[in-house]
Amino acid sequence: MHKKTPKRYQILYHLLTVLVIIAVVPLLISAYTLIRINQNVLENDLLLLHTQLATDTARQISNFMARIFDELEIVARTQLLDVPLKTGERERLLLFFLEQYPSVLRFSLMDSAGRQVESAHRVDRVSPLFPINQGSNEALLREALQGKRVFSSTFIAASPKTPVLLVYQPVKNNAGQTLGVLSACVTLEDINDIISRVRIRRQGYAYLVDSQGKLIAHPNRVRVLQEENMKEVEIIKNYLLLGKTGGTIPFRDKDDREMLGAYATVKQMGWGVVIQEPREDAYLSLFEMKRQTIIWGLVAAIVAAAVGIGFARHLSNPIKEFAQSALSIAAGNFNSRIEVRTKNEIGQLAETFNYMTRQLEIYDKNMRDMFLSTVRSLAAAIDAKDPYTRGHSERVTQYSLVIAEEMKLTSREKEKINIAALLHDVGKIGIDTGILRKPGTLSEQEYSLIKQHPVLGANIMAPIKQLTEIVPLMRHHHEFYDGTGFPDKIHGDRIPLGARILCVADTFDAMTSDRSYQKAIEVNHVVGQITGWSGTRFDPKVVNAFLSCFKSGRIIKNN
Repeated sequence: MHKKTPKRYQILYHLLTVLVIIAVVPLLISAYTLIRINQNVLENDLLLLHTQLATDTARQISNFMARIFDELEIVARTQLLDVPLKTGERERLLLFFLEQYPSVLRFSLMDSAGRQVESAHRVDRVSPLFPINQGSNEALLREALQGKRVFSSTFIAASPKTPVLLVYQPVKNNAGQTLGVLSACVTLEDINDIISRVRIRRQGYAYLVDSQGKLIAHPNRVRVLQEENMKEVEIIKNYLLLGKTGGTIPFRDKDDREMLGAYATVKQMGWGVVIQEPREDAYLSLFEMKRQTIIWGLVAAIVAAAVGIGFARHLSNPIKEFAQSALSIAAGNFNSRIEVRTKNEIGQLAETFNYMTRQLEIYDKNMRDMFLSTVRSLAAAIDAKDPYTRGHSERVTQYSLVIAEEMKLTSREKEKINIAALLHDVGKIGIDTGILRKPGTLSEQEYSLIKQHPVLGANIMAPIKQLTEIVPLMRHHHEFYDGTGFPDKIHGDRIPLGARILCVADTFDAMTSDRSYQKAIEVNHVVGQITGWSGTRFDPKVVNAFLSCFKSGRIIKNN
């Protein structure tokens, strides 16, 4: 008894080892995968958050500038340059609007010659000699005199030291003529306040740059007053490269710190709002998630091991057989039959599955056969309207498939041609039988009706989703290669290849069959006619394939 005990426990330990490996290894792998997935999700969420913040901030700045432009347009409308005013009235009017619009530091009114008519400034905020950046003003003034609102690049005014922007608003009369220009010096302090209010966790913030990468607004005002150029920062390079298209990227800042950020453009201004946050701050929650995942993964592993021990004491061979069968199925092709010899529930399930796949195969074949039988019946019903065309659709189908085989088309293409050939004349169901059976030459009106049958057939079959790729072949089977056919007069390769094949097969059968309006033409003469129409009515490649099939005896027509 003492010698048998170790042997019994050794088997138990082997089984326990297998169970622990099966339970713990997938768990550890799934935990690692879950961490990676969550990390990707978190990164996407962070970038989406940054993008949303950048977009919202850009929208606020855009709305602020739109409000400024609207205010300046109101002021410009009140400047009646073609009406003489008393001394001091224009200045009082401008001072009144300065009180109404606190973002404007100075107004200057110029006539159509660019001469200053009047000016007003905030005595409490700027000096009378407040500089207005004369660098490119003359060019902007000339453009504004053409009736277009323009604005300068941002710059730092000397007194007081603050970022500003010059806006030139045309002054027009009631007839829309430009009489002068209203120049406004707008402070960007409000925009700086908008930027400074953006905070993300511990160290995330926003800033604003112009189209050259120059800093316009930043929580650190000193950097703005220094007009710091940010174009060497990776995210700013992206912004400048892509122009007005926003985006999100991980990048390194000027101090070579890893950052996460996004940018968005300010409409009509060409400015870019940048949101950035240190990567370590953004991933604080991810680090905690990893720690919790590892802890609970270990707990789950311990629980799985405990449960494995309990089951291992009672199960051995059944578990082994089940594992071998499961691994065998897992290593096989799921499209093939499952081979399970056991007679329990698993064996019954495998037999049921195999039976189901067999029945699906039979069902699929029956559905295809039924569909083709229905199509053939419909084609026969159409041919029956005219005793002269009985069997026409079947013969056109036969000829078309032989040509398609000669051209080495795929099985899928041949299947489409098969159905299209059977249905190509279905539109004749909408044509009066008297016209179809009329002996002799048709009138121009009757022939026009006959020419509508490809369109009618296509319209009849168009609602059937399964025939989406078939309908174009039906519609265009009377189009000629040189564009003189009907109904759409398309030409060359614009005509579907299947329709080009049907056109040759349909012509051959029609000319070699007795019709109400003509007797069957001798076969060799018809072949000569088709050869002569190569490149005009018919695709030369299709004609060559037809001739090869005719010469080899695969296309035969008895008169």
